[in-house]
Amino acid sequence: MTWGRLYWPFFIVVTSALFLGPELIAIFTNAANTLSEYSWAELNVNPRIPMHTVAWYTSLIAWLLFVVVITAHIWWRKFS
Repeated sequence: MTWGRLYWPFFIVVTSALFLGPELIAIFTNAANTLSEYSWAELNVNPRIPMHTVAWYTSLIAWLLFVVVITAHIWWRKFS
């Protein structure tokens, strides 16, 4: 067994718990404290105006690339 077999499940569970707890509290108590509100403020995006900034498009492209790479890495593993 390698350290990765223990690390990745632990990392995913801890990260999810640390994120979901505060996010759920924010959703039910004050929506201005959510990650989406923070992201809109940092990327200078007004959700009511359809124009987005360069930072918004850059972060979207980075997120899409991450999703494609991590999906390919997990599901399309080459067998030697």
